[in-house]
Amino acid sequence: MFQRSLWIRRFCSNKQLAADLRLYDGRSKEKVALRGEQKPYLSFYTCGPTVYDSAHIGHASCYIRLDILQRILRHHFQLPLVTAMNVTDIDDKIIVRAQEIGTGWKQLAHRYEEEFWTDLRRLNVRPPDVKLRVTDHIQAIIRFVQTLIDKGYAYRADDGSVYFETGKYERYGKLQKVILEPSVTGHDEPVAAAFGHKRHPSDFALWKASKPNEPMWEAGFSNGRPGWHIECSTMASHIFGNRLDFHAGGLDLRFPHHENEETQSCCYHGVQDWVTHWLHTGQLHLAGQTHKMSKSLKNTISIAELLDAHSADEFRMLCLLSHYRSAIEYGPETMSTASNVWRKFVTFFHDSKAYVDGLKPATYSAAPESSLFDSLLHVQANINKHLANDFNTASSLLALAELVSTVQRTMNTNERGGAPESQLIGASNVGAVLAATRYIREQLHAFGLQTIESSPDTSMLVAGKPAQSRALVEAMVKIRSDIRQRAAETKDAQLYRVCDQLRDGLRTAGVEVKDHGKETSWSFS
Repeated sequence: MFQRSLWIRRFCSNKQLAADLRLYDGRSKEKVALRGEQKPYLSFYTCGPTVYDSAHIGHASCYIRLDILQRILRHHFQLPLVTAMNVTDIDDKIIVRAQEIGTGWKQLAHRYEEEFWTDLRRLNVRPPDVKLRVTDHIQAIIRFVQTLIDKGYAYRADDGSVYFETGKYERYGKLQKVILEPSVTGHDEPVAAAFGHKRHPSDFALWKASKPNEPMWEAGFSNGRPGWHIECSTMASHIFGNRLDFHAGGLDLRFPHHENEETQSCCYHGVQDWVTHWLHTGQLHLAGQTHKMSKSLKNTISIAELLDAHSADEFRMLCLLSHYRSAIEYGPETMSTASNVWRKFVTFFHDSKAYVDGLKPATYSAAPESSLFDSLLHVQANINKHLANDFNTASSLLALAELVSTVQRTMNTNERGGAPESQLIGASNVGAVLAATRYIREQLHAFGLQTIESSPDTSMLVAGKPAQSRALVEAMVKIRSDIRQRAAETKDAQLYRVCDQLRDGLRTAGVEVKDHGKETSWSFS
């Protein structure tokens, strides 16, 4: 009975959390309430990569931020997401790059697609529930194009390409205001040719007519291949139908890609709006630059290069320390800040473990738990409020850091001259410290910080053998503790220096050693 009532309280609490969630709406330029939370599942579609080259950290920041949002929706708001992402494996860039290096376009696309999924795994980005590849959906794309032609929204140009006629859709520009230029029909031949025989400069390609020595598929309107925008509309509609709850991508995709997706999908399905909530992430740029990272500008850093210099958790922390819609600056200063925040949490978990294990002296007071529990409840309420305010992760991390400081003050009370250890052990703060530590760890885990999620004692192995690793470190720490105890008894400065050298040597090997009075704790760093 108790468990059932607890489940009911949690369910109602989760429903209330979701009801409080407000998301930024780019159309109205204000935050709006979440819609669709009563459905059996919520659809979440992400625009994936065009696989003609290695992904860079600008791409990584987008997918990590969207991974964070999905984790928050799932773990914090308990919303049943079903996610999908596309891979564009046929495109002008793929064809050109394959010709440049003398390989087949299919081989090139397959190579970089595999590399992309490997990069996401290394960054701890959860894979989508459904992976969609353009070349697997060509026939569905052809049917989608033909339907738009039949409905009068698209036309076949002289060269066989098919264009969407933006002038036929009155709400074109709902994501970003667009001024439609006059029709070019009736102008002289050079003017018409400049627009590829389009009727309006803003019309966009649904189907590109075939060219010599390029891949093509047969269709009733002409042989050719899909345009960029029609691919996402078709594949997302194939999975989720005439309504998407969330559609996500980088801010640079809002126009024209997402605008054109929304336009053609509304016309195809005959709906007022196809996407309920658009989510656009801010762009990443290098320190000292204001433009986004781009292969065409030759200012990219590959994901492999990033992970040679920093851990995946440190880069994720950089993403968490800013709002998902804001730009990110990548450089030594910002990465140093992110690394320091990450290490603050890791160090806290090591200290908390030592405290709970009795290696640090426990604190005592007349009301041992109430103050710390009050702080915990206050932080929980604040984090609920921050995340409900359009996923404010930066303020959430600040609240967690404040709770860490409160717990550390509690753990260090005796070391600053707290109550004597002769008091009843039942009055200690160990239980409250453990509860607060668990909450902090769960929140960071929910953000996708993988090192903090797992036990730090398993993050470093000797020849893949954790038991031997631990035994070796335990022996070395025990020897150092014996030397340190002897140094304390004899006041021998030389022995203290030996202890310091051993501690520094272990740190170089990835082992953090901490002294707590007469006791010593250690952890893999």
